Amino acid sequence: MAKIFGFSDAPHTKTIGRGTTYRFVDEDMGSKRIGVILVELEPGMKSAEIHYHKEREGVYVVLQGNATLLLNGTEHQLKPETVVYLSPGDKHGITSTGSETFRMIEVYSPLGPDRVVVQ
Repeated sequence: MAKIFGFSDAPHTKTIGRGTTYRFVDEDMGSKRIGVILVELEPGMKSAEIHYHKEREGVYVVLQGNATLLLNGTEHQLKPETVVYLSPGDKHGITSTGSETFRMIEVYSPLGPDRVVVQ
């Protein structure tokens, strides 16, 4: 079942201190294999605590702004047109930096809960 809609029409959640997540494709839309979200973080916000996924693969495509990605203990600077591939087990977390809103598309598979927080 195909769907066409604008960013602002996507279901979204605002989390205090963690920005806004727009759900473009997920189980609720009928997807069986992939999820696609847009993440927006104001300067200084973190996307989540450091975590990893047991089975999930993910791709980040940075659209706007700057952020620091902590990936397996190493910091990487993210800027527009940066692409990140994450494999299962990669420990990661993002903090928005700079003066403008950080925006990225995340594509992931498989669907369903799969997050292990690193203590």
